[in-house]
Amino acid sequence: MSEVIKTVNLWKVYSDGTKALKGINLVVKEGELCGLMGPSGSGKSTLLHLIAGLDRPTEGKVFLLGRDITSMGEDDLAEFRKNNIAFVFQFYYLLEDFNVLENLLIVGQLAGLKDVKKKALEILSFLRLEDKIKHKPNQLSGGQMQRVAIGRALMLEPKVLLADEPTGNLDLDEGKRIFELFKHLNQEKGITFLIATHNTELSKFFDRIVRIRNGILTD
Repeated sequence: MSEVIKTVNLWKVYSDGTKALKGINLVVKEGELCGLMGPSGSGKSTLLHLIAGLDRPTEGKVFLLGRDITSMGEDDLAEFRKNNIAFVFQFYYLLEDFNVLENLLIVGQLAGLKDVKKKALEILSFLRLEDKIKHKPNQLSGGQMQRVAIGRALMLEPKVLLADEPTGNLDLDEGKRIFELFKHLNQEKGITFLIATHNTELSKFFDRIVRIRNGILTD
């Protein structure tokens, strides 16, 4: 299997001297459902943001699908990210004034996709949200909002999906349903996943677990 994510001696040091990441070397292979586990403040979010190109490392390299994204300019990076990567956050960041369907349509329209409405409806059906398409976010449960956020990510057909504590605001049963969805997407669509969580109850869903503590991979 090819290396989809690779970090080489990745450091992140903030202006106050805080060393959030200390020489991270990580490889995630094509088709893996990989968990990134560690306590709060261990560096999980920082690592995901660097891998997604949402932040720049102090030192080291990030390779995605064989491309060195740390050497890309902002415009090239934005285009590469749009075509290959999706990011699911702990907080759903849905547009409160728009309904479920519109939250997906906006993503597709901004990306210039064809048959946007058809694609959005297919995704919402897949996510078992077809009866919620006219609901606004404040009319949904936490689990439903997270599924909408995942649906929005799927509009661009990503090869890699990164998720930062995606069940952090959900109860265990809702969290399991989200992870079952990730497992299904991994198996049926071949999406490579790197998911940060500190919830050990969900570890059974992963093919492999990478652990981080104090900015260092511990295994």
